[in-house]
Order: sequence, then C-alpha cells, then structure tokens
Amino acid sequence: MIGQRALIAVALVAGALSGILYYVSAQRSPVVVAARDVDATHPLVADDLAVVSMPADSIPQGALGETTGAVGKLPRAPLWRGQILFGAALSDEAASFHTGLALPIGMRAVALPVANAAQVVGGAIVPGARVDVMAVPVAGRAPGGRTTELLLQAAMVLDVRSETGAPLGPGVSKGSTTSLGDRIGSVVVAIDALDEVRFADRIATSTFVLALAGSR
Repeated sequence: MIGQRALIAVALVAGALSGILYYVSAQRSPVVVAARDVDATHPLVADDLAVVSMPADSIPQGALGETTGAVGKLPRAPLWRGQILFGAALSDEAASFHTGLALPIGMRAVALPVANAAQVVGGAIVPGARVDVMAVPVAGRAPGGRTTELLLQAAMVLDVRSETGAPLGPGVSKGSTTSLGDRIGSVVVAIDALDEVRFADRIATSTFVLALAGSR
C-alpha cells in the first residue's frame, strides 16, 4: 500500500511539474521585426515594422518589444524582412552609406574609379573589406617617369558603386533600382584628410588596382 501511495505521489508531482514546464514554455512575448527589406538611409516608419509573437525564452536580449522604440530611428545597417530589431542597432543619425558603415572621424571618403572587375579582385570587393590601393599611371596623363605606387594599405571600403553611381552589391535592398547587369564603376574608401590632394591628382592621372587585405 505504501509503495502504491508513493507511486501515486510521484506521478502527481511529475504531472504538476510537466504542467508548469508546459505553461512556462508556452508563454509568448511580442517582438519587433522588419516588415520588409530596409536600407540604412532613412528613418523607420510604422510600415517598415511588424510585431510578432515568440516564445519568451527564444527572444534575444535587447530585442524591442514595441514599435515606439524604433519609429523615427535609423538602422545602423540594412534590415532584412523578418529580422529582429535591437535597440542598440538603431541610431538617431543616418549612416554615411546604404551599407550602414559610417566614415571614421577625421577621415575622408573618396571614390576610386575602376574600369573593370579585374582591377578589384574580380569584383569580390565588398563594403567593410580592407584593401591595398595601387595607382597605375596612365600614359599621356601622368608625369613622365612616374611608376606604379602603393597609396594605401588596409584601407576601409565604405561602399561599392555601379557605373551609374547606384549602390552595388551586399546591403542593397530588393527595392533598389540597381540592375543585376550593372557593372562596378567605383570603390569608395576612407583616406586620411592629409591625402586628399594626392588622391585628387592620382584620380586624374592614374587607374587603380585594389588588392584584398586580410583582417588584422
């Protein structure tokens, strides 16, 4: 009899525990997600956002639970449909480029023209990459005797643009007018303010070759 009572008690406890665990796991909380693909160049509006319900224990720390914390803010990087929004990933200021990358303080952004993808590792250069920049003098435009120069090492790529000047590559939202047939036209890199004049001269007299640099 004692054994049967003990088994019944254990069964009751197990049942209660299962019920508690089910109740806890079934608890759902609201979380804000991107309702569509959004770039990093305009403040978020209500139509950019959606609220979905998720199990409370699966929501990452810092995720927003209501849209009021996101409307009017600017994403620090492009958002994809269904992506969870985090407060720390939003800003009151616009990013410098559609990629969400910002120009480092004290630096300058300059667009280096390239004639074909072979000059930029076959088109493998993407925003955020680090590159070495080489200037190859163009005959008839560059001073006589000038040779190929290594202008920069491990320069930050801020953006990649097509021949029409439109954004090209990762970070471009599906609503962009950039065509899949667009070819690379220029690569925007960050340079020291003291190098502005030198780069202006090389852009007018040289063509550029970029080499992908490893992370440091």
